[in-house]
Amino acid sequence: MKYQNITTIVSAIVIVIAVTMVFGTKGDVIAEEPKQYKLANNVKVNAIFEFMDGTEQVSFQVFEQVNGFDSKRGSAQFELEGAIDSDRRLLYKAADMAFLRGLDDQEHDYSHFNVDVILENGMTLRKFQYENCRVTDYKVRTEFDKDKPWVYNGGFALLDEFKITCNGYMPVNALEDYHNVQEKAKTTSSLDLKQKPDYTTHPKFQN
Repeated sequence: MKYQNITTIVSAIVIVIAVTMVFGTKGDVIAEEPKQYKLANNVKVNAIFEFMDGTEQVSFQVFEQVNGFDSKRGSAQFELEGAIDSDRRLLYKAADMAFLRGLDDQEHDYSHFNVDVILENGMTLRKFQYENCRVTDYKVRTEFDKDKPWVYNGGFALLDEFKITCNGYMPVNALEDYHNVQEKAKTTSSLDLKQKPDYTTHPKFQN
């Protein structure tokens, strides 16, 4: 009977350990690796916001220019969309303030900010500079269609959608800038070669 009780206790301990290893203890949080969305040419969207309270860099998966190419047709406007994350505290504050104060009220700390939208894949490919901006629409939506790129294995994706309107807009051709720097380096190198003394003409090297 004594040995039977010991066996029962040992079995119970083994079961508890096994359950703990699989599910974790009650206070544990099982960490999940962040999911990386597939992007064509590995081009990522990074937006740098300059608020009165500080600067914030936010990563998005979708960037769409709505208006601004023709300045005569109204203010520049663009949309940013991405999976909800912890990198946008100040941007959330700007959206909340626009809601609380109303779109007509443009005299608060978050009604005027600048944004640089950078498209990059290890190097900057394209850059768009926006000035005097404000959040003019914000919503959260859920994607669950398994055929959508947001969804993993039939799961759900909670997304932020921001619409931002600005009074100033300037596109920056980063590739052209990079090309000009390379060409200048080549020209400088060629001039250095031309200006380098030809020591073979010195009498010491003559027969």
